[in-house]
Parts: sequence; structure tokens; C-alpha cells
Amino acid sequence: MAKLTSKNAYSSPRGFTIFELLVVVAILGILATMTGPAMSRIVRHNRVNRAATVIASDLQNAFAVAARQREPVRIQADANSRSYQFVDRKTGNILRIRTFYGDTSEYRLTSLVFTPATIDVFPNGVSSAAVTIDLANGDYTKQITASTAGFVRVKPKL
Repeated sequence: MAKLTSKNAYSSPRGFTIFELLVVVAILGILATMTGPAMSRIVRHNRVNRAATVIASDLQNAFAVAARQREPVRIQADANSRSYQFVDRKTGNILRIRTFYGDTSEYRLTSLVFTPATIDVFPNGVSSAAVTIDLANGDYTKQITASTAGFVRVKPKL
């Protein structure tokens, strides 16, 4: 029996050509260009929605803390630093500080405005004024309202 030792001229290549790799890289680049803005928008929306949830929870917590301690709690907001703090009105102790600005914050809000900037929450469950909070990251905004009775609502800003 004789062995065939001739090479087949039509054997398959062992790898990819430079042209094939360039085509794949070009396709991936086009896909990244198309999905980049959409992903950025999704991240902005997610940050604002999470921040709105945290702020609404903090407002509800302020009413609970005032009732539990039987002492008024002051909420002071600072639009420049995009932060707020809860202060025990009697002792002046800071109960909580929350910041939504800068690289240390996961929310990176571009705007956080409390109207009015300072309210007091009394132990009987009533606040000194209704508060409206507008928050934004880029073009996506939310609005949080809290009535004087402590009813907190999150809605899209119109």
C-alpha cells in the first residue's frame, strides 16, 4: 500500500487575515458608536431614579426620627453642594448628611434644589412647610413633593 504524501492545494487557512480582523473591528466600532449615547442616557436616568428613591426615603425617615425622639428635626439643603442634612433642632447635632455631587457620589446629580431650603419636622408628624425637591442629571429630571403631613411623592418633573 502506497502512502500519499502530496499536499492539498485547497486546505483551509489556520487563522484570520488582517482584512477580516479589520472588518470585525470596524463593525464593533459602529455598534459601540450607536449604543454609546443610549447607554449614557440609561445611566443618567438610573442615577436620578435611585437618588429620588433615597431622598424620598430620607424625608420619610425625618418624620419618623422626629416622632421617635420627640424632638423637632430640621432639614437644611444646600443647592451649591447638592447636599442636605438632618439636624436635631434642640442640640444642634447633625443626624445625617447626604451628598449627591462629585466623584464620591454614585448619583452625580447636576441639580438638587429644595423649595424651601429649610424646613422643620415636628414630633406630632407635621412639618413647618410643604417641600418640593427638583433633582436632575443632564436632561432627565424628577420632582419629589412632601406635604406638611409627611406624605412623600416622587413624580416626573413637568
